[in-house]
Amino acid sequence: MNTPFVHFLETHNDIYLFDVNTNMISKVNERIYKYFSGQGKKEDLESEDLLIINNMKNMGMLCANQIERIEHPMSNLIEDILENSLNRLTIQVTQNCNFRCEYCVYSGSYHNRVHNNKRMDWDTAKCALDFLEQHSRNAPEINVSFYGGEPLLEMDLIRHCVDYSHKIFNRKKVSFNLTTNASLLTDEVIKYFEKEKFLVTISLDGPQEIHDKNRTFADGKRGTYVTVIDRIKRIKEIAPDFCANVTINAVLDDENNFSLINQYFANEPVIKDIYVSTNYVNDTNRKEKIEQSNQANYIEICNEKFIALMYLMKRVSRDSVSKLVVREVADINETVGKRKISRKVTPSITHPGGPCLPGVQRPFVNAYGKLYPCERVNETCEEMCIGNIYDGFNLESVKRLLNIGKITEESCKKCWAFNFCTQCGVTADNGKKMVPEQRLEKCGAVRNHVDNLLKDYIVLKECGCDFTQRL
Repeated sequence: MNTPFVHFLETHNDIYLFDVNTNMISKVNERIYKYFSGQGKKEDLESEDLLIINNMKNMGMLCANQIERIEHPMSNLIEDILENSLNRLTIQVTQNCNFRCEYCVYSGSYHNRVHNNKRMDWDTAKCALDFLEQHSRNAPEINVSFYGGEPLLEMDLIRHCVDYSHKIFNRKKVSFNLTTNASLLTDEVIKYFEKEKFLVTISLDGPQEIHDKNRTFADGKRGTYVTVIDRIKRIKEIAPDFCANVTINAVLDDENNFSLINQYFANEPVIKDIYVSTNYVNDTNRKEKIEQSNQANYIEICNEKFIALMYLMKRVSRDSVSKLVVREVADINETVGKRKISRKVTPSITHPGGPCLPGVQRPFVNAYGKLYPCERVNETCEEMCIGNIYDGFNLESVKRLLNIGKITEESCKKCWAFNFCTQCGVTADNGKKMVPEQRLEKCGAVRNHVDNLLKDYIVLKECGCDFTQRL
């Protein structure tokens, strides 16, 4: 018997078979489980078991792993897309900031970046926008994002970029994004962003004692909470309709009290009606690794996730759901519920999930004019650079990042979580270059995450969960 490419999931009461080739999930009994896991013999199977197995085979399930080579299916198409179909660009207008946030990638706590006075000049910015225009012939819409440091330190440059974008993209719909610490949001800037319909993300971590712990002004002495919250209040006072274009991003530090942060975002009048996204302190390229060991926080987060799941099963109201877990719970449906199901065997030449199309999804140009896959990569790693706005894309570098699975090919070909992998070149970067060991270190955590998502999805479906409800 060819060994089927499958993974078993055990919930509290049942056993499920996840078929890697087709992405299908099927409940099985213990006899079938033992047979396919090598713990039983075919003679132990009953007639009804053989019928179930035959039905699964008729649906394309239970085929062997036929992956022979790792190569991304977009490898031969990426050049044309990069040349003609770009629709966005993130521009790093400065590497300087008037804050000093402990966990910022420019804080000195990371190997790859530090704050400095480098700012993008107009010639570089203009060239970046021209580059986008020249590579966006097939794109009906264009998005330009501004990134720092603190981008509002270069407000004049941003205005020039906006005006020039309207000029060169006059036949396309153009939108603008910006992430800011909010300290420089003057009335004039707020009104300008409202006029230009900017989407603005403001960094705010919670109540004052928590926010000020990690986010101080550049002198390292003064907290920034009062300034940030005052600026948000001012937005609501002079441009209340613009609040629909404002979101808050909170960085969750495991050393802080999750319960206090959760209560704050639920009850603080100034921001309780503003959408909040969350992410954890970035561990990639950090000099000192982060140990997630706050048991009280873990229990509280699990409790809030449970309440969100109860909402999906229509057991509690939407008001009961914490803003801070929405994205993680929604990931169950986004990753598993919307997975692609096929009756065909996984192609013999393919690539695990994870990498974006470098230069397409979130292209980033730094203050020097160098191009990178996104703003989160290591700018000091030459292998992360995919070209520059003067000479264009380095196709060899693009394809190397697109095919990052090649550096761990033998392990990837055998992995049951192949289709759900979330690793891109960033996780393989050791600060200087991309290495297999760095990537493999993350594999266990990725598989564990996918295993939990699949189990959560199965249990929710069994309980009649309505995944059409939006969180």
